[in-house]
Amino acid sequence: MRAELAAVLASKYFSRAPTLVQFLSYVCERYFQGQADQIKEYSVAVDAFGRPDTFEPKRDPIVRVDANRLRLRLLKYYRHEGRSHPIKICLPIGQYVPVFEFCEQLAEQTDALLPTGVGQEVQTLLPHPPGGNGTGPKPQPLVCVEKSNGTRPRRRIPTPVYSLAGLILAILVVSGISLKWSGLPQSQADPLPIPASSIPVFPGGEVRILCGNSAPRYIDQVDRIWGGDRFFSGGQTFAINGPIARSEDPVIWQKGREGDFSYDIPLNPDIYELRLYFAEPVYGVDQSEGGGETNRLFDVLVNGKAILETFDIITDAGGARTADVKVVTDVSPASDGYLHLRFSPRKSNALLNAVEVVPGIPGRIRPIQITTSAYPVYSTDQTLWGADRYFTGGRRVTYTERVTGSDSPQVYSSERFGNFSYCIPVAPGRYSVRLHFREAWFGPENGGKGGLRSRIFDVHCNGLILLKDFDIFSEAGGADRALTKEFKGLRANPQGKLILTFQPTENYACISALEVIQEAE
Repeated sequence: MRAELAAVLASKYFSRAPTLVQFLSYVCERYFQGQADQIKEYSVAVDAFGRPDTFEPKRDPIVRVDANRLRLRLLKYYRHEGRSHPIKICLPIGQYVPVFEFCEQLAEQTDALLPTGVGQEVQTLLPHPPGGNGTGPKPQPLVCVEKSNGTRPRRRIPTPVYSLAGLILAILVVSGISLKWSGLPQSQADPLPIPASSIPVFPGGEVRILCGNSAPRYIDQVDRIWGGDRFFSGGQTFAINGPIARSEDPVIWQKGREGDFSYDIPLNPDIYELRLYFAEPVYGVDQSEGGGETNRLFDVLVNGKAILETFDIITDAGGARTADVKVVTDVSPASDGYLHLRFSPRKSNALLNAVEVVPGIPGRIRPIQITTSAYPVYSTDQTLWGADRYFTGGRRVTYTERVTGSDSPQVYSSERFGNFSYCIPVAPGRYSVRLHFREAWFGPENGGKGGLRSRIFDVHCNGLILLKDFDIFSEAGGADRALTKEFKGLRANPQGKLILTFQPTENYACISALEVIQEAE
């Protein structure tokens, strides 16, 4: 049974789906601890996904949506890679308690199910039952409880007493997923400073910190895994109530650290990309303190070198309570093995909502791929396309009809339409932008009928016209055909942004996906 869970999590169907790994790991952990009655939609959202205690299932469908994704992924796994396995892990429709079905007389084969190169490493890390070195209560014998379609009997596994914490950690490390699993909920008190010398270097080279947040983990809409506040010195925490513009994931900006403070993050020697997340919480029109520009000014230093001087969040973001991300390339730890970030106030407190450090590419940012889907998707070449973000305006719609002309139709399964814009944070430099379109509404066989000139719009980048009187149907040669337009040599604006504006002339502007790739200087 433990080996089967290990095999599932280490398979290609789950190794690049950290949200589903988190979901399945959490419900199995609760089940194995005899806490199946505590596996509810609310507990999954709060404990596994890091949603706040105010989570309302009726308003946020994330658990139901991801449960369906998990059921489909398990179904696909057992139709292919896990087809001959003696144990089958199921998540019945309408519930979140996992069911382990066991084919008769095949239990002894379970330990052979771990993928090649994973088995021995995982087996050595599997936890012992309570009682010490392999001693203690034994699992209850399997009892046949049902038959499958009147043929081969299956057995439902009773609740054992093993803890899966070690197993999950082993699988995630082996699978290359950087995930800090912390089991059951931890204290919600503000975090205390942790001496930098006592913190180990994080595996995988990725560090994501929700400043001022005591949640042990949070998985955002792009499937990135965040940890609570750590590695800091000085300052105090604050909270922001209400929505944040240009953010589909306001949790990242709901809390922060302010004052005169620093972060000392342990890293392996390498080149990294640094992203700093800001949102002005109190200054600005209609905000609690009024004012606006010049009310908050501060400097940001990396290893003693200023990267932002007299930084004004409102000016950079274009308003208060607006998501702002600053991207810095070619960052490395200092000689002591730590990345030193200093936030020094000039006027009012310096502040920071989140910090992200990921392996970088020398001289350029990591490629950005965004679909208009509410969730990340993988293209046929296994490129991860992030969920829709950085936008203002417009609406999202999803289509079930297949698109032609692309070997990755999943990238074109959604669109944003209306009068809208994307404000994409980048580092200074020159960029290529690819815009991906399909005409999914107009056409003789589509719901909108029409065709030629039924939809006409313009596209601008930082005020430069990219497309004028653009007609997807005409350029693609019909409906539901993939169309890509590429533009080179686009420069970031002084605030480090590529602002793509989609302005309708006839009906609505729309887009399915976009890419941003930095060019060599």
